[in-house]
This record gives sequence, structure tokens and C-alpha cells, in this order.
Amino acid sequence: MSDTPPLPGDETEPGTKQSAPDVCPDCGGSGRKDGTDCPTCAGTGTVTVIVGDA
Repeated sequence: MSDTPPLPGDETEPGTKQSAPDVCPDCGGSGRKDGTDCPTCAGTGTVTVIVGDA
């Protein structure tokens, strides 16, 4: 696991087995939406997703 807290759009906590960063689906990786920080990724442009069959 990671010391980084999960973001609103994360499917699981960062550092969880079978997880990986992915481009935020709401802002397309820019970190911005409607002129402000994207609420899904908190402005990072990425979210943590589950890969495989975790």
C-alpha cells in the first residue's frame, strides 16, 4: 500500500496489488475540468484503477 490517500476517482488505494495509474476519464489527463481542478482526480490527471482480476 501507499502513504498516498485515495482520490475520489480511484477504484482502489494507490499501491494495491494489481492496480496501476491511468488517465482520468473525466479530464483526459489534464487535471482541469470546467476551468478548475478536476473533482475526480483532484487535479492530478490520473486515477488508480484495478488491472487484471483483483
